[in-house]
Amino acid sequence: MKFKINSKKNTMDLIKIKKLWDKYEKRILIEISKITGLKIDTDKTLCKIDTKTSNGYYGKNQIILGIGGGINEDDTLMVITHELFHIFYWKRIKKIGLTKSSPGSESKTEWSIAEVAAFLLTSSPTLKRYWPKASIYLYPEIKKTYKETEKFWDDKKIDNFAIGAYKLNK
Repeated sequence: MKFKINSKKNTMDLIKIKKLWDKYEKRILIEISKITGLKIDTDKTLCKIDTKTSNGYYGKNQIILGIGGGINEDDTLMVITHELFHIFYWKRIKKIGLTKSSPGSESKTEWSIAEVAAFLLTSSPTLKRYWPKASIYLYPEIKKTYKETEKFWDDKKIDNFAIGAYKLNK
């Protein structure tokens, strides 16, 4: 994955984050593949490090890691993984015909399902060992969707989760 920072003053933050991700990337991507069935290739993905926000975002082939106010190593790994997963989740649900939406144009229900999937992935024991002290939380507005759809995660394949969640929420 390529990295870019929005401030020349924070070059050391960029270097530290890139080194941290490089150290764990291959192992994390293998675990994501085992858990979801997705093959994730980050060669064309850009991680923009934003010093002006503390939030994470995703787009077509890029993620934004907000480090405003500081971020610890565990949260750094978890947020990068969470946002990265979204990119490949959306590509997959489009490929299997569940949606024609794109991130940013999705319905509230589709957003909720995508966030539940990312929450379930990042809170899985296999991955959580990379970020044991990270702040992983379920957004309050997706708790209902979580309760209705988490049962589909048992199959450990993202297609089964997404199909079950979409059928339930039609």
